[in-house]
Amino acid sequence: MTGLELYFEREFEFAPVIVWDALVDPVLVSGWLAEANIEPRVGGLYTLRWMTRPDQPISFGSITELRRPELLVLARENVGTLTFELTEIEGGGRGTSTRLRLTVSASIEPAFARRVSADWMTALDQLDDLLHGHPVNWATWEQDRQEAWTRHLRAGGDSTA
Repeated sequence: MTGLELYFEREFEFAPVIVWDALVDPVLVSGWLAEANIEPRVGGLYTLRWMTRPDQPISFGSITELRRPELLVLARENVGTLTFELTEIEGGGRGTSTRLRLTVSASIEPAFARRVSADWMTALDQLDDLLHGHPVNWATWEQDRQEAWTRHLRAGGDSTA
């Protein structure tokens, strides 16, 4: 295995405090990423049970940095780190939007990089949907989302979209 860093950037037409809540509230995180158990404080647990792949082990981690509503850093046991950086920008229907930068640092085989990238691209699509009032229906995920995931995979997992 090798160390890998993937970078993603998205803009959401919501204020940073709204996007922030979708990163730290377990109910909201369960609506776009995975079933979550979160203690939103430095040192708090951040546990994810991946709903799209039941055979994938639960991801156990902890919050190592937390500056509301601009920075969340998670250290995942034996996997790596996730860094979410939120910046308020002008624009959007409400006059303010959020630029989210996500850095995924992981120890994985290079052959899996495209798959991991497609996973995160799809997750960010799902975050946008959640922010617009449409959480993921995990029971129908494959029917609803598999095509988008496959598109991201075929696109080479361009992690700047």
